[in-house]
Amino acid sequence: MKTNRSATQVIPILGDPVAQVATPALWNAVFLDRGQDAICVPLDIPATGLEPFLAWARQARNVPGFLSTTPHKAALAQMCDRLSETARSLGVANTFRLTDTGDLIGDMFDGQGMLDAIEHKGISIAHSAVVICGAGAAGGAIAIEAAQRGAYSIAVIDIDPVQASNLTEKLSLVLKVPVATSLPAKADIVVNASPAGSPAIAPPPFTRDLILNALCVADALTEPEETELLRMARQAGVAAVTGRDMAACQASRMRSFLGLEPT
Repeated sequence: MKTNRSATQVIPILGDPVAQVATPALWNAVFLDRGQDAICVPLDIPATGLEPFLAWARQARNVPGFLSTTPHKAALAQMCDRLSETARSLGVANTFRLTDTGDLIGDMFDGQGMLDAIEHKGISIAHSAVVICGAGAAGGAIAIEAAQRGAYSIAVIDIDPVQASNLTEKLSLVLKVPVATSLPAKADIVVNASPAGSPAIAPPPFTRDLILNALCVADALTEPEETELLRMARQAGVAAVTGRDMAACQASRMRSFLGLEPT
């Protein structure tokens, strides 16, 4: 691949473990298709290696930034010089940009990725009622983004009611939209942002009526791509958004943040 830069741009993704992460293969396929001189590299790194890694990354001129997966999103967010509003509210980030002066800026793109994918199906977030299963970082990011795009009500449920309550407390500090922790009888947009529905795990506890009367049903799971939740939605003629749809939209946002999308 020809380059017009001093060196191939390298985008590490940090995890512990990291072998299971699909991002490097997906991003590198995009770079190859574009003829773009960049590569995404997985790094299996323990928590004790984060500070030495960051010291190195600040000096590397061909590292525009890096990505993170479990379990480093919170620790790395604390090491940032600046955070987006969403990342600051949740205390986690998954994408980190290094500025020319070496500052580290963190952002969290799960919410934008999911709602971009939903809107690509022709579904408006504005004036909608949204219910989310999963009170983790992804569920929180989706809730914040839904409120920012004009959703008028949001409910977040979780198998762990304490986790749902803790997230609701965080969201109440930054959102003007009320956030409930009980399953509503009806919603326009239904989102699974939890492991529920993955192999050997029960599907999310949405009622059949909730699914069938929604305008759109979305599932953040990428494996399997066609979850039981999405099959039920498609059979009822409800718009369905897969985890891979979300991942593609999120990846575009992340690459743009790192200056890797074509202008």
